[in-house]
Amino acid sequence: MTITRILELEGCRRISQPPQPLSNEELSNTPWLVLRDVWIVGLFVGAPGWTIVKTQPNELLCRRARSVLSPRLSQLTMQIGCNAFHLGAYDHFGILLEADAVGHIFISGAVDRIEENLFYEEHINKNGYSKFFLLDVPEEIRAVVNAPTPEQEQEKQIRLKQLETLRESQQPLFDVQSETAKLLKGYFRQIDEALEPLLGCSHSYWYLWKNNLFYLAYTQQQQLVADGVRLLYFQPAEHYRHLDPLYEIQAHY
Repeated sequence: MTITRILELEGCRRISQPPQPLSNEELSNTPWLVLRDVWIVGLFVGAPGWTIVKTQPNELLCRRARSVLSPRLSQLTMQIGCNAFHLGAYDHFGILLEADAVGHIFISGAVDRIEENLFYEEHINKNGYSKFFLLDVPEEIRAVVNAPTPEQEQEKQIRLKQLETLRESQQPLFDVQSETAKLLKGYFRQIDEALEPLLGCSHSYWYLWKNNLFYLAYTQQQQLVADGVRLLYFQPAEHYRHLDPLYEIQAHY
């Protein structure tokens, strides 16, 4: 498998089953403590033509291996000859990393360290909102990811003012707080939710929380297999085993 080959070239070793140095409760609450011992790549069934990939460490494919000048995602797309993208939805920021079948990448969006203009080691080509610049994706996916128009943004602000007026009247006819929260939800979070019905399926595990992959891998293997999930386990290369598991391995934005 291509992912296995990429990680083995870094010195990682594929293993059949993960070690279990922690209790299930520790896996649920502090899963990053396992990162020195095992990395996981999960391949989840998506909509026809799509595979959803989740990793621990977080965003593993968005980062470079040592002495390599491109992220693992571009290595993967070159070797299997297909396009891929990563959408990172954070609290008030987000990133769209595109990689085509010949290894080109394009990054749009923003991270909290805006002054650096970097997503890990990669230059952010277009700051602000995300948009597909490199890949030719179906129109319904492109429409979801595109930034809101000025007219849409104006409509949103008008509606928020209307909701504020209703809230102050203390006699709302519906759940004002719920609609307000939906409108105030971060742009990238909205994209993430809109993509799920387009790319996911009933067993896509789209909404895995950042640290849940370890817990699922250790406690629900039979269910994962029944849902068509394939989990790949790797013992990290020696270099990675000496890094701080929370701040250096489990880096995230």
